[in-house]
Amino acid sequence: MTSFRLCSVYAAAVAGVLAAGPASAQSGRISASVNIGAQAGSGDFTYRQTPTIYSEPASIDIAQDYENGVLFDIGGGFTVFGNFGVGLAYTHTNGDGVAAVAGQIPHPLFFDQPRAATVAADNLKHSEDAVHLQVFYRFAATPKIDVTVGIGPTFFSVKQQLIDTVSVTEPTPTIAPTVVDVKESPVGVNVGADVTYMITKTFGAGILLRYAGASADFATANGTSVGLDVGGFQFAGGLRVRF
Repeated sequence: MTSFRLCSVYAAAVAGVLAAGPASAQSGRISASVNIGAQAGSGDFTYRQTPTIYSEPASIDIAQDYENGVLFDIGGGFTVFGNFGVGLAYTHTNGDGVAAVAGQIPHPLFFDQPRAATVAADNLKHSEDAVHLQVFYRFAATPKIDVTVGIGPTFFSVKQQLIDTVSVTEPTPTIAPTVVDVKESPVGVNVGADVTYMITKTFGAGILLRYAGASADFATANGTSVGLDVGGFQFAGGLRVRF
């Protein structure tokens, strides 16, 4: 499902909530939260390098993936008017992945006589830091439970390790990948909901559901462009505080 379709579904849900009639939010105009959870999914992408080896173009095909790790989330919000407010949250997740490298390496003596060589590279790091801005609407479901729904932009900072090129050892071609660190800062969109149970007027516990996504275009040192979808569906739970 594209980000546009997700936003359309989310907007319809918010409209339905508003049509149901106003409700008083739980106590406190200022809210804060700390959550631990997970970001669903993983990334799979392919790209090709064409370095010059022995004065002839080689072909290096890379199939790479990554897995997401634990998600850390901290955020806060301020009710501006009635049940409407603005929120800010920061999330971090990181993991690693594997790259399968398949090369066609030119012959050092004979032109147009490529030789196959393969290698695998593991523990390739991936990390995502994101800042989520939201306009939200908060309503009371019961005297102790409230629901917050929101939408807004997300600003990502993504770091990824990629294969830049390979070094070749003869006589039988053996290749060793050269790993580079790249970084990109795409802007995407987020939609989310938070369900909070207030144990006291100040402290509570809650569950966070959020989708945040964007597309990143990395460039390696040799100029190869690598496209990667970042973010995903986030599920977390933790502490809530109201002032």
